[in-house]
Amino acid sequence: MDCREAERQMSRFIQRELTEEETADFLEHIRCCSVCRRELETNFFLLEGLRVLDTDSDDFDGMRAMNRELRYEFLRLRRARLRKILRYVMDALTSAGVTVAGLLLLRILYWHAG
Repeated sequence: MDCREAERQMSRFIQRELTEEETADFLEHIRCCSVCRRELETNFFLLEGLRVLDTDSDDFDGMRAMNRELRYEFLRLRRARLRKILRYVMDALTSAGVTVAGLLLLRILYWHAG
């Protein structure tokens, strides 16, 4: 992902509208590009400020909000990858179980036929 694409996706990232793949690409770019990370910090600062104004709260920390959001998204992606790996493992184990059961059934049929 280049900086132009990251800028286009920044507001969608903040609003959690990106797909898992888009989020992963965006986060990778933000991790490597200090210019886009500063832009993200600015956007989070502004949006968090507006949110605080709407709630009449005195708790204003745009940087903390951004870091919290980035941690959340990294964890969400890690969990999604883990679920995908576990799904592949379970599919493989299920296939192996069905194969073994089929072979045992053939062995039983072979012995009874003889």
